[in-house]
Amino acid sequence: MPLLVAAMLAASAGGARADAIAPCNAPFIFEGPAANIVPVEYIATASDQESADSGRMQQIQDTAQHLAWLVKLDSWHQPTYGSLGVVTHMRLGRSCDPDEVLSSLILGDAGAPIRAGQILVMLQGRIFIEGDEIFLQSRLRAFRRNALPPGKAQTLTGYFAREGLVAPLGNGLPALVAALPPLDITFAPRALTVSELRRIDSTFVEANVVHTERSTSSPGEPLRFAPGDRQAFAIQILDDGEWLKLTDFSGNTAGYIHANPEISVFLHQKMPELDFLNGVLGYLRVRQAQSGVGDQPPPPKSAARQAQERFARFMEREGAAEDAEANALAAALTGILAATDGADWTEARARFAAAAALSPYRPEYRSLLGVADAQLCCAAAPVAGFEDPARSFTDSLSLDPDNLQALRNLDAFLALLAAARPVPDGIDASRLDQRREVVQRVLSSVKAPQDP
Repeated sequence: MPLLVAAMLAASAGGARADAIAPCNAPFIFEGPAANIVPVEYIATASDQESADSGRMQQIQDTAQHLAWLVKLDSWHQPTYGSLGVVTHMRLGRSCDPDEVLSSLILGDAGAPIRAGQILVMLQGRIFIEGDEIFLQSRLRAFRRNALPPGKAQTLTGYFAREGLVAPLGNGLPALVAALPPLDITFAPRALTVSELRRIDSTFVEANVVHTERSTSSPGEPLRFAPGDRQAFAIQILDDGEWLKLTDFSGNTAGYIHANPEISVFLHQKMPELDFLNGVLGYLRVRQAQSGVGDQPPPPKSAARQAQERFARFMEREGAAEDAEANALAAALTGILAATDGADWTEARARFAAAAALSPYRPEYRSLLGVADAQLCCAAAPVAGFEDPARSFTDSLSLDPDNLQALRNLDAFLALLAAARPVPDGIDASRLDQRREVVQRVLSSVKAPQDP
């Protein structure tokens, strides 16, 4: 049986942990797990011809390959939320366009396409030289696959399930709906020193050896990365993550990799986006279970809490201010987890307010804030700390006049106010009939957006 087919079958079992290396020109993910993490080897670049010395650039590219391997190992040191595959895609002397990798995975050009409801988290980036300085910059894309058949969407994002928040109002009124921005973030550049590059290389040398026993003194052989070569393994985490047991799906090899968790401390200091990645993975696993799409095994009960903890680490670290947009998205995702997993609308509101302050020109965060305020003020007995939701929905419309979702939310909220007796203090109930008439006139002339 071909190695890849065996890998797919073995990874189809619930709770599977599957690990692989693939060349970028022959991408694949595991069909069985609920989620796949896809680290793509970063690209070495230079800002000018003088910095692009061929020998130096090749050395940086080698380090980028080593970094991709270490990011893979780091994934097994973090909360995995169950049923996970990690497939590192490497250049191996070939061109590597992450968009082409993603397209192949979605459409099934190199194997089975991503299944409806399945999660994919892709991490890509570049290590670039500017004069005597070296920087690392990452981009993360994450999504749940919707049910649209391959070939039907005009863009890759057309295959992504819409993420956001749906909050019922009761009394026969439409639910309030707020969509999130795409889970697509380019992080701030991180400075790297020459000694840090050397540490990545030296750590890779140790972590790339497959030993016969759980001892660094036992015989071992390094894994070989070759063009066109795919390698896939079943993973068992041992000794609190210090050792990984690898079983080759071809049945020919089994061994142990020393994956010292201390390297994760170093990686997360230099690449805090790894905490963001883990938080996004947890959020998507929770939303996957809530949606009921597909037949994926549920995440652990602690998934929402673990994801919130990872987002908190990302947002509260030293130097976090440089990642304002990522912080805003992390705050919004944390708020949605608070609302949907624990019905804590006070916490959700605080997070949405933080997101709106961090990213004031994003209409989505204003809508999320309005939804939380509507729940606190008017969906049941008032809870202290709300502001007028109509103001947030109007702010969202002012930022995006074509935001029909916010317009629909405003109409539903005004309808709720019209039926409310008494209207809570702090809510503007003046001229309700006239305000609703204007909103409904606009709504009648346009098609309402699809709910997330």
